[in-house]
Amino acid sequence: MIARIKGEIAEKLDSSVVVDINGIGYEIFVPANYLLSINEKDVGVFYIAENIKEDEYSLFGFPTREARQIYYKLTSVNGVGPKAAMSILSAQSSEDVQNAILSDDVNLFSSVSGIGKKTAQRIILDLKGKLVQVEKVEADESDQAYQALISLGYSSKDAQSVLKDIDSSLSTQVRIKLALKGSKK
Repeated sequence: MIARIKGEIAEKLDSSVVVDINGIGYEIFVPANYLLSINEKDVGVFYIAENIKEDEYSLFGFPTREARQIYYKLTSVNGVGPKAAMSILSAQSSEDVQNAILSDDVNLFSSVSGIGKKTAQRIILDLKGKLVQVEKVEADESDQAYQALISLGYSSKDAQSVLKDIDSSLSTQVRIKLALKGSKK
């Protein structure tokens, strides 16, 4: 499974970008509101959701893990496929989508092309109890110990939690060992 792609933007298309990684171009479909902030020749980081079908393999990219998680939640709703979820996330930010679910805002979803009132109600009904308000906690994503814990399957919040009380001046290996000993994953 592909979790994240980082590379140079080789092409910017109508609803996707082509990311060049060592001479291989990966087409990644991105929400329209995110596509506006992307420029060719920039280096981009995309959190990936794969859509594998019998006759198609598509990559959907998001600017944050939280946006990707909202995409996964949306596609778990009966009647909401990858294209509908991308339409929602193209029209609204992931935070707005989450707030609309928590506040029963049917209009936010039904205002999106291709999403009717019944589907909007189903999204809210199915996801209302499954969402937790996203906490804005800043993680130092360049921290190698943090990245190691993430690669071991820790959530961002758990990795931050176990590393917060460990002296950052220690070596990365020591910090990881201490985090693993003290964690309650």
